[in-house]
Amino acid sequence: MLGFNSFRSAKITISGIENIRIIQKGQLIGSNNNLSTFKNFKMLIAA
Repeated sequence: MLGFNSFRSAKITISGIENIRIIQKGQLIGSNNNLSTFKNFKMLIAA
């Protein structure tokens, strides 16, 4: 495994994973529990 080239890229990747977990748990204001995780992510990114 090559790992991350820099601390910055590791930080960006981990923050993205944390954001997805927050959406999956329904802890994000503006998310809709009736939609899939992907649709919630797509809706929130488009806003």
